[in-house]
Amino acid sequence: MRRKTDLSLVIPVYNEEKRLGSGLQTIIKYLQAEEFSWELIVVDDGSSDQTITLARRFVKNIDNARVLKSPHLGKGGAIKQGVLNANGKWVLFLDIDLATPMTELGKFMNIRNEYDVIIGSRKMKGANVLVHQPKFREFGGKVFTALTNVLVTKGISDITCGFKLFRTKWAKTIFARSLLSDWSFDAEILFLAQKSELRIKELPVRWVNDPRTKVNLFKDTLRSFSGLVKIRVYDILGRYG
Repeated sequence: MRRKTDLSLVIPVYNEEKRLGSGLQTIIKYLQAEEFSWELIVVDDGSSDQTITLARRFVKNIDNARVLKSPHLGKGGAIKQGVLNANGKWVLFLDIDLATPMTELGKFMNIRNEYDVIIGSRKMKGANVLVHQPKFREFGGKVFTALTNVLVTKGISDITCGFKLFRTKWAKTIFARSLLSDWSFDAEILFLAQKSELRIKELPVRWVNDPRTKVNLFKDTLRSFSGLVKIRVYDILGRYG
């Protein structure tokens, strides 16, 4: 009987032709040196540049890597598609810019059997932020985290760090129930995890800001804040089951 894959990695990408090659090369090099089995799932979120062509070309000779094509739904929608197609016991989603480096994965894997969800934090004691975001963006992140912990979650120091590991059976259940695809999806997923009484652990991580971020501070902040209201309303209306 074929041994089940240990880890699925889901990487959402949107118009990333400039960062894709170096990011995938670093990720695959790290994985190939590890003892656990893995699969790599790149989800193209309806890119208008050459991202999907380059991704397919990059992974065509790697048996345990594949590219999924999605209409442009937003980061949350792309990750949802990747998670629902994951075959590993565990699923990690991360960003192609590797703001949290792959070397942080080891400490997540070391304690994975004790928890259902392990999420990276840039804000708790022990975190090492080597390059900070601009002050106004950091402030916006702090406000969003504070509001999230008032409206939908409890006691999570970093809602939006893009480095999260889930026990796959729970990830599939939660993402199947999720309704948001934009930047507020992190808050929704963590809300559903806490609502399901999953064992959640935050770990401090190394993190480096990439100034080429695609986040539009004003537009995406407004959408994220409105997303928090939607989560609360959807829950009251029973739309999460």
